[in-house]
Amino acid sequence: MKKRARVLMVDDDLDYAHSIRLVLEKAGYEFHHARDGEEGLARLKEFSPALIILDVVMNNRTEGFHFAKTLRSGTEWATYAKTPILVLTGMFRQDTDPAALSSDAPAFRPTDGFLEKPVRSAVLLKMVSELTAKP
Repeated sequence: MKKRARVLMVDDDLDYAHSIRLVLEKAGYEFHHARDGEEGLARLKEFSPALIILDVVMNNRTEGFHFAKTLRSGTEWATYAKTPILVLTGMFRQDTDPAALSSDAPAFRPTDGFLEKPVRSAVLLKMVSELTAKP
């Protein structure tokens, strides 16, 4: 029996995280959740996820970017520095928001994929499958 890929979602929206949990678990993934970047870093040490799904705006407007940068910086997180990160955020819906960036902006470079909320299940599953298949 194939081992289920572990996915850690770091997002402060509990309802949205639950909906993603349902989609991923139905597709055979093992799902874990953290409400913010600090909890997300702590959860990394509990298990080794194959993928991190990361919101951007949590306790502050750029918490997700800080999480990704911390993870990619090496240091104490070197074990997880190459874990794929999929940004899943609604920040682009806010066209007048000065924090809205294009997905090729420097802040996104430490991540491996980008999807905008809300996301269709098929699109999410395709991206999760691609990112968890990487060696």
